[in-house]
Amino acid sequence: MLNPSASGRVNRWITRLLSYPGIDENTLAQKKITWISSVAVTTMILVLTVVYHMKFPELRIITYYGLFLVLVFLQGGVITIIFARKISVVHTFIDQILVAAATLVAILKLGGIPYSGGLIFVGLALVFFSLNLKRKAHTVAIYLVYVVTVITAGLLHPYLKVPEAMTPELNISLFVINLLWISGFATLFVLNFIDQKVRLEKLEKDRLKELEEARTRFYTNITHEFRTPLTIISGMTDLIRREPEKWLDEGCEKINRNADILLSLVSRILDLSKLEAGAMPVKMIRGKINVFIGHIVELFRSVADSSGTDLSFARHDPELVMDYDSDKLMLIISNLISNALKYCDSPGLVSVSTGISAEGRFVIAVSDNGPGIPETHLPNIFDRYYRVSDTGTGSGLGLAITRELVKLLGGTITAESVFGTGTEITVTLPVSEEAPYEEFPEPITGKYTEPHQFLIPTVSKKENGTMVMEHDDKPLLLIVEDNPDVTSYLLSFLGTEYRTETASDGQEGLQKACLMVPDLIVSDVMMPGMDGFSLLREVRNDFRTSHIPFVLLTARSDHESRLEGIGSGADAFIPKPFSREELAVQLRSLLNSRKRLRERYSFVHSDPPFDFNFRLEDTFMGKLRDIISHNLADESFGIEKLCLEMGMSRTQLYRKFKSLTDKTLAEYIRSMRLNKARELLINPEISVSEAAYKTGFRNLSHFSRIFTGEFGVHPSDIRKHQSSGVGIDPSPL
Repeated sequence: MLNPSASGRVNRWITRLLSYPGIDENTLAQKKITWISSVAVTTMILVLTVVYHMKFPELRIITYYGLFLVLVFLQGGVITIIFARKISVVHTFIDQILVAAATLVAILKLGGIPYSGGLIFVGLALVFFSLNLKRKAHTVAIYLVYVVTVITAGLLHPYLKVPEAMTPELNISLFVINLLWISGFATLFVLNFIDQKVRLEKLEKDRLKELEEARTRFYTNITHEFRTPLTIISGMTDLIRREPEKWLDEGCEKINRNADILLSLVSRILDLSKLEAGAMPVKMIRGKINVFIGHIVELFRSVADSSGTDLSFARHDPELVMDYDSDKLMLIISNLISNALKYCDSPGLVSVSTGISAEGRFVIAVSDNGPGIPETHLPNIFDRYYRVSDTGTGSGLGLAITRELVKLLGGTITAESVFGTGTEITVTLPVSEEAPYEEFPEPITGKYTEPHQFLIPTVSKKENGTMVMEHDDKPLLLIVEDNPDVTSYLLSFLGTEYRTETASDGQEGLQKACLMVPDLIVSDVMMPGMDGFSLLREVRNDFRTSHIPFVLLTARSDHESRLEGIGSGADAFIPKPFSREELAVQLRSLLNSRKRLRERYSFVHSDPPFDFNFRLEDTFMGKLRDIISHNLADESFGIEKLCLEMGMSRTQLYRKFKSLTDKTLAEYIRSMRLNKARELLINPEISVSEAAYKTGFRNLSHFSRIFTGEFGVHPSDIRKHQSSGVGIDPSPL
């Protein structure tokens, strides 16, 4: 028996022998089975023919029969399969007919079925060989040939003569050999059939599992699309009820816009169902297609301008006339432009171009300068709600509908992308001029003509400007949310209790978190660029921001998303639509919970016990204490030098330290110096002036005054208090 490595080498050799460029897995497997079977049968028949010819040379019919079979199997099963890209059913059927005819002749020459040494079973083996071709008609035809062979041999039996050389012993030996090899091959084919069945069952099981996962992913993500507008509608309704004079106009406008988005989502889902069911008719007109596309592009001009994106349209031939479906082309172009606008970088660049390919097809290309898509993800971006984990980008329903619409119009859609540079999606449509001519379709109105139905609007620079006032003693709250309506709603009730700063995506949120070190972060989960989970991990892994309470707001309320959020270090996970009271209470609770950190770092005389949850904070405080300890004797050492040693700006260090201790850096440095001076003064060989100089104090009267204020005893009296048994509590921070 071949060992696994030898078997693998043989399999690779056979694969190279039978493969050709573009061969699919099923064809290769079929060729392998047929080729291996043919080689085995040819070899066995050749060996038996030689042996029987040497022992029974007078039975020439067996020799001739064996050589004929070797030639048939050699040319049909061994040689042809190597060079043929596809197994010829006709060629195989002819070979099997020849084998059946030769078998009938051999049986008749040997004196009939009882004296043929079991050659009658060769015809039955042909039926098993037909399994490789997977053609019912072929198998039935071979079986009928076998039946004819048996009946013919049976009818002619009375007229046949048994050769003298065909002794009973020889007949039995031939019978046993033929029966064994034919039954052996029958067993192999049955085992192969069972293996194929098991493989198909596994494939079906995997397919059903993938289908269930896709369905779950679809419903999970579609809830996100619905929950975000519902959050705004619910929140604005509450604001209008509380303060109608202030929020009536703006609230109603946001409610109407988000209600339109919900209706558009429902329409898209229904359209996708119709497309997949083949229930959406094509209504072609003939007209100037580039003029129509130009009008669609102009619909998005204001949206592009408001987000600082340069939207351009380049047409090859403005007067080109061809057939197109205006409704479906409207959906295709709008989905592609909205997707490009959503994910392009700032300053954005989105380009729409049209032309005629070398094959004579109409080409529409939409490109952007966004983050790009890794090559491994490109084949999947047209799937429903496929999300690229590297970038956080995804296609929602838009590209899935676009693909189905393009297929319906007889076109193709492809995507090319350079990761980190941008993406281009190309649609090709057949060119024809058979539909009735229309100068221009009816005005572009209806359920798909508002850009906000395709595109979640981005936060403009004015809306997203800083709102932080450093002189305000309110906690600083960073809101990271890509939907400006949700951001506006959060600011409406959190802006009175906190100083607020906003960011429209995770990357901007991370930059502001590191720069400003806020007291709290509230972030959406599903955002372009860096999503909420990635932002959370970055915040938790940066010692400047690791301590900040982090709240995730998300429409993905499934169990797996909650586990991922909490596992990544989120302090709270609140599903949309949320209660403003719940969020406000949660934020206050998180601020109060920071007391644990302040208690942990409230003393300067010792390190706190190890706690994995505070490892980054412990590292930060340990590094800060070490730097201060090494510079205690330097009178000029202060906050500026400390910031330089820590590699942080004054604002970053101040806000981080204040969050952990609720004290200032100046107070902490002074406290460390005084505690060190107290330790030195316990030694009788150290004078008050030496202790003061070694801890950075040059003014002895100033040192005595603040030392007494810190510990309640004069520096010169500390040893007397120590020896009298009166303890001095270590100074808290």
